[in-house]
Amino acid sequence: MKVKSPAAPLKSEQVALVRALEKSNMTPSNALVKTGICGVHETLSWLVEQGYVQEHPGRQSNGASSMLHSLSSKGQAALRKAGAALATESPVPSLAMPRAARDTSGSVYMGEELRPFTGRAGSMDAMKHPSRFGENLRHADGSITPLV
Repeated sequence: MKVKSPAAPLKSEQVALVRALEKSNMTPSNALVKTGICGVHETLSWLVEQGYVQEHPGRQSNGASSMLHSLSSKGQAALRKAGAALATESPVPSLAMPRAARDTSGSVYMGEELRPFTGRAGSMDAMKHPSRFGENLRHADGSITPLV
């Protein structure tokens, strides 16, 4: 009878990746690269081989095939086993983009460029005169006057 050896504890970068997957289920590997963890692809391959992470075929919005990753029950158990000790060692990297800074100067945006056009004096005088199209003059009211 073969005796199963206990699994070695996960390293900090492996725990960080597993925790990132726990927060965002069904994640493509290119999104996990944004976490800043070194060697994401190698670590992810090892986690899949060990059964901590599951792979699922999927499609990107452009129709290209993609492999999505989710945390397996073994990965969830490893996180529970790691507990609070690992929570202090490896913070969870964020998959989201950093937020843009808000303007806290206290000024209020008035939207001056959205007001109706007033123009300068005389800027619309050209609309009083007809436009020439071939041998005809076309007026703003829609009437047409032949030049001949």
